Amino acid sequence: MLLGAVYSAEIWDQVLAVSEPWGRLRFADHRNEEANPDLLSWIPDIVPIADEDAWHPEDALFAPLIAEDGTRLGILSVDLPHDGRRPNAATCSALGAFAVSTALAIEHATLRSRAESSKRTLGQLAKHDSLTGVGNRSMLFERLQHAATARPEHRSLLALAFLDLDDFKVINDRHTHDVGDHILQAVARRIRTVVRPHDTVVRWGGDEFLVLFEQLDHEAAGLAVVQRILAAVAEPIRYLDQEFAVTASLGVTFCPADVAIDVDQLVHRADSAMYRVKRIGHNDFAVFDASAV
Repeated sequence: MLLGAVYSAEIWDQVLAVSEPWGRLRFADHRNEEANPDLLSWIPDIVPIADEDAWHPEDALFAPLIAEDGTRLGILSVDLPHDGRRPNAATCSALGAFAVSTALAIEHATLRSRAESSKRTLGQLAKHDSLTGVGNRSMLFERLQHAATARPEHRSLLALAFLDLDDFKVINDRHTHDVGDHILQAVARRIRTVVRPHDTVVRWGGDEFLVLFEQLDHEAAGLAVVQRILAAVAEPIRYLDQEFAVTASLGVTFCPADVAIDVDQLVHRADSAMYRVKRIGHNDFAVFDASAV
């Protein structure tokens, strides 16, 4: 009979310390003066049979589950043999083989879980900017490609915004790169705070960020988020007892649901609109206008 119990490694160490080896198994004999029945997970309510090999309620047979590297994965406990007698050699051998198989299964499952976790972590790192935690170019292209290949009935108006911090080089030149990194992180957090939950924020590189707006009902909805972004970025940033004033220039381009998405063209148009703002001033946005190019 197998029962489940969760004990600390210290308690199992105490149990195993007062047990004797039975091949791959360990037997805790109730006649051992050092044995402590309080450590057992369960003591069956039985009366021992009148036999030399009778199983006593305070006997315990354990099968340590050992990984290939020697790590103890757990312990199987045989608390009550079905015939009321101590297991014979054949039964002990079978139990030992079962313990080996169980250990291998647990180790395989553990290794597989770790591998899948590592794969997910690497996948996250591959699509996220290590400094700010927002997405990177790979994520943006993946989202745009997904939108481009969506079925016609699932397409919607989308917009791409290209944001560049104003005079960020001055901050880096006057202060340390640690200050610059902190500002970039603060800007990324602020952008993520004011966009919609399903919008995609990525760091394009340096002090440039792109935001992909999908499922827009109309252009005004996208421009409302753009204005929130500019306002959030312009809030003073305090760091190391100093206050830094940061603003951004932002260009945005729209792509109607019935127009095929050209990823490179979208990025180029948003970038072009952003530079229009740079030429005439800062802390503002412009919508791409093909006639102005």
